[in-house]
Amino acid sequence: MLHITDTHLHLWDLSRFRLPWLSAVPVLNHDVSWQDYRALVEHDRWCIDRALYVEVDVAPEQRGSESLFMRDLCADPTNFVEGGIVSLDLQQSGAVARWLDTDAFHPAVKGVRHVLHVASQPSGACLTPDFIRNVNALGNAGLCFEVCLRNEDLADAVVLAERTSTTLVLNHMGNVDSVRLAEDANYAANWRRNMQALALQRHVWCKVSGVNIPAGSDCNGVRPVVEQCLEMFSGDRVVFASNFPVCSLNTGLVPWVNTLIRLTDALGSAWQTRFFSHNAQQLYRLREA
Repeated sequence: MLHITDTHLHLWDLSRFRLPWLSAVPVLNHDVSWQDYRALVEHDRWCIDRALYVEVDVAPEQRGSESLFMRDLCADPTNFVEGGIVSLDLQQSGAVARWLDTDAFHPAVKGVRHVLHVASQPSGACLTPDFIRNVNALGNAGLCFEVCLRNEDLADAVVLAERTSTTLVLNHMGNVDSVRLAEDANYAANWRRNMQALALQRHVWCKVSGVNIPAGSDCNGVRPVVEQCLEMFSGDRVVFASNFPVCSLNTGLVPWVNTLIRLTDALGSAWQTRFFSHNAQQLYRLREA
């Protein structure tokens, strides 16, 4: 049995939180509960038995409440969420320093994310002096920064990595589009060049998740993306992530797990153990399984 730690789980209760972005994604515009996720994560060959909650881009005034929601989720013995990533506005001067003095900062917090792939965030938004100072403050507090930005802004992540020693976790392989990667040589070259530059930085990790796949196509369409990503990044700096429930817009959780197991089988069981669980334990300082 392969035991898996999922480093990217989203849950939301729309009676408690407002997620403005959901209005544009009607298929996801409903509650997503722990029970919905739990029903999918146990199979004959593998099981997901540890997970990290990742912030869901709630309305800005609800960020502190979301952090407390995550704390309570981690304290609940009926689930296996063991920590999470919260949201902060890192463009505000001294944001991290102020947050560290609030109840929203607690031991279940493993890192921070400031969503950069939305229309309100221009290119270069993560490279302002205030943003970089806040990212540095996260590292000083023993926390990571989760980098989630548009693929065309991936070079910004490279510059950020050069300007900070804080652990950076690239979400979704840089939000790469598998179709464009196969059909657009310039797109593919830019993605690979920026990913190689990030992979050379030892404080940068990569979540293998989030690949766009056309409806009805074979999940093996992700093979070139995944294989190139694993070729570039060290085997001890890649982690499995489902991106549940957003993954339902692409592969779906179960096909994604099965595809990654199939694509990494040749690397051996020890490598798969690191990728699917051990690396996440190291990155997010989880208790030993």
